[in-house]
Amino acid sequence: MLQGVYVANVTPFQADGKIDTAAYLDHVAWLAEKGVAGVVPFGTNGEGPSVALREKTRVLKALFQKGLPIQIIPTVAQGNLPETLELIHFANDHPAAAVMVLPPYYFKPADPEGLRRFFAPVVEASRHPVILYHIPKYAVPVPAALVLTLDVWGVKDSGGEPGYAEAVLEGGKGVLVGTEDDLWHRLRIGAQGMISALANFIPERILEIYRLATAGDETRGPALSETLQQVRAQTKAYAAPALLKKLAQARHGVPLGTVRPPLVPAPDDFDPNPILTLAGVR
Repeated sequence: MLQGVYVANVTPFQADGKIDTAAYLDHVAWLAEKGVAGVVPFGTNGEGPSVALREKTRVLKALFQKGLPIQIIPTVAQGNLPETLELIHFANDHPAAAVMVLPPYYFKPADPEGLRRFFAPVVEASRHPVILYHIPKYAVPVPAALVLTLDVWGVKDSGGEPGYAEAVLEGGKGVLVGTEDDLWHRLRIGAQGMISALANFIPERILEIYRLATAGDETRGPALSETLQQVRAQTKAYAAPALLKKLAQARHGVPLGTVRPPLVPAPDDFDPNPILTLAGVR
């Protein structure tokens, strides 16, 4: 079952640009201890498009071998069908809860029939449920009507267009919310859960908003949602993955390193305390 709070977990890079696998695993272990349902490696905030396929499979293999009590949903963001299928076949040999597949993101606009021809062999090849990644800011949009014609679990909705998630849900598919903007209302429409970037450093607060939404707590839920939206706004001063790493490191003490170009790191003198205080974890 896909339900609850999932983390769009960051990818630690050493100064030489290599992935710090030990730090990666330690960070995910901390998230598991906090009680999240799972992680979604190598998405947008995991810098997936900046990571080679061979690197992804190496880290994912180590993550699966770790045996943490969480679900793992690898992001497939290769931008071409052959490597997409290669990563799908890799996931088939491991106990993934699902795979999240980004559409090709270069050829815009994409014809819905072209997207169908891209996704159809992916769905056929996958032994795991397929989540389509709708993030039109960076990739091409995945039309709700197309989602309903494919044998997929549903979507991660990082677009937030009015009526989009509702159309997917009404068509019998699932939705994982992909943005902390107005999270209270996005969860209250019936979404099964969320994939959160902020959960990298405040997983307990993201778990709380999910519990409040599930319980329908109209007193505390909207107030916490507003706070989380303010926290999200504070993470936009620099590339989000850079700040997420600094903030998560401040919580658990695991060095999460730097980012890969074209992203630039947060300044060395960045102070995480104001954001953590605003989030209510300091």
